[in-house]
Amino acid sequence: MANMKSLQTSLAAYLQDVGHWPQEPVEQTGDSESAYEDWWLKELAQYGGTPEVWMCPTIKRLVSSRSKDGRPKIHYTPTMFDENPGTPYKWSTQPWLIEIGNMHGHGAFICYPDGSIRAMDDVAGPG
Repeated sequence: MANMKSLQTSLAAYLQDVGHWPQEPVEQTGDSESAYEDWWLKELAQYGGTPEVWMCPTIKRLVSSRSKDGRPKIHYTPTMFDENPGTPYKWSTQPWLIEIGNMHGHGAFICYPDGSIRAMDDVAGPG
């Protein structure tokens, strides 16, 4: 949860500094998972989004945290928003980040604009 809160803070700082949510380059659409991960790592690096923060400690213990080529993997998927500065804050229940899997036994963790984090089971009920 601490890593997700750190990423939420990094995203909020990016929004304040740049004036809009990070916009994935069009030419990258459809590229490999590694290109997507590299882009997010680079985009948030100066705001505290280090490779270590992108990796959940529990997932690191349970599965490989490195790709086959040795690159760090990211364990949280950011929501994509348009360039309107208010969009990421428009809906308080629109997640900013979702964990990649149910590694904690209560559904994937979800991080909201205010920095709060809830398990998917708490949001949608046990599946």
